[in-house]
Amino acid sequence: VHTMLDSRPCVPIETGMPRCRIRRQKGAGQMICVSIGRRRHSSMLAEYKALVEQGAQLVELRVDYLNRAPELSRLLPGRPTPVVITCRRDNDKGLWRGTEEQRLTLLRAAIVQGADYVDLEEDAALAIRRYGPTRRIVSYHNFEDTPQNIEEIHARLAKCDPDIIKLATTAILPSDNARMLKLVASSKIPTIGFCIGDLGSISRILTGKFGAPFTYAAPSKERAVAPGQLTFQELRKIYRYESINAQTDVYGVVADPVAHSLSPLLHNRAFARAGLNKVYVPMRVPDRLLVSTFEAYGALGLKGLSVTIPHKEAAIGLTSHYDGPVQEIGAANTLYTDSAGTWWAANTDSTAAVESIALGLQEGLPDPQPEPRLLDGKRVLLLGAGGVARAI
Repeated sequence: VHTMLDSRPCVPIETGMPRCRIRRQKGAGQMICVSIGRRRHSSMLAEYKALVEQGAQLVELRVDYLNRAPELSRLLPGRPTPVVITCRRDNDKGLWRGTEEQRLTLLRAAIVQGADYVDLEEDAALAIRRYGPTRRIVSYHNFEDTPQNIEEIHARLAKCDPDIIKLATTAILPSDNARMLKLVASSKIPTIGFCIGDLGSISRILTGKFGAPFTYAAPSKERAVAPGQLTFQELRKIYRYESINAQTDVYGVVADPVAHSLSPLLHNRAFARAGLNKVYVPMRVPDRLLVSTFEAYGALGLKGLSVTIPHKEAAIGLTSHYDGPVQEIGAANTLYTDSAGTWWAANTDSTAAVESIALGLQEGLPDPQPEPRLLDGKRVLLLGAGGVARAI
């Protein structure tokens, strides 16, 4: 929670929490900022309290969601954690119903009253001067695409006196995630960068690995304030976001669709139990984009991939190194790197299916062991004609 964004002297605030925060080094443990958007002040404060009890260390109060004029005097005093005050207008997909001058006045008031962070769009940042110890998050949101000139936009925001730059764009292609994370890693100013939408989950999970001071999460799936926003508990419990650092190895499952996959839950729990600094992420990759995505994601430090529909047949073309009868099957469900960084393709479907069926045939026997010979002479009914069917 004690994130230092510059070297200005510490100034105490009324809650007793230190205003001075140590600048987060790239690769250090990461924070999750939970976005709260509620209609009533009492509901916002109640959800804030509940999140703190769950372990939240930073929250964003979306005051544009409130159905009446925000009362900062109710929201800021005695807060148990640092807060980000955000007020989005309609053309930024927010719910602010007042005038722009009223919104700017509210943001200035949040700064004067000692909010820990205030979120300012580019034009607002130019209109509002720095005052006191409040940290300025200068943000850019694009709900249409990820512009090709995103580096120029970042450079523009850097001229608006930010402590943090925030970039949230829409991923049209999976490779947009790689462009965004590359920008986060190269920035001299702490930058939070991720893609929104269902293609962008990987960037929300990995932005901290590349130096972002924090990422954003929803209190629950029902209370997300942005498309594709993961929940606080998903980021903490499944992806162990707070433990991700620059040395974290990245694995994942490539599919379309991918949201239903249990692979992230299974693999990340296994990594946690084994004490491994690894994370396994869902990667939605539309059909025919596997090759370009694989090339773009190479910069993310990938170590291995599970491959499923619709990419198993295309996956064998990503490498000329095969582990087992991949070519004979005509499909691969696993890609991994060896110690030299060479990619290998493998297919575990056949072995897994045969051993599972053999174990089923031995059900009830003492100490059952997979014995494929039990299938000799048996008739089988095979449902399906995809990559798994080919393997079996």
